[in-house]
Amino acid sequence: MTSTTLFLVATVHIGASLQQLLEAFVYAPADVPDYSKLYWFFDDATPNIVKNFTFLTLVCNACALVCQSDAEGNNEVVHPRLCYSKFNVATIM
Repeated sequence: MTSTTLFLVATVHIGASLQQLLEAFVYAPADVPDYSKLYWFFDDATPNIVKNFTFLTLVCNACALVCQSDAEGNNEVVHPRLCYSKFNVATIM
């Protein structure tokens, strides 16, 4: 369940990145010079907000998987690499 959630959130993050690139380079207004450079300063743009939210969700879920693995007694010490080898979704970040 958690790995599926990580995969879906990572897919949303990639989609927001694609939308951000399209808005910066393809859908740029012709009357604004150097719009692609100015676009990256817009912190309140919707794709930027979505990307920040999904990134924090991915990091928190990956940490939750490590803690859950430790709580189940699978490891003597918490090793994030074991979590990443089980769920390769975290390597997409």
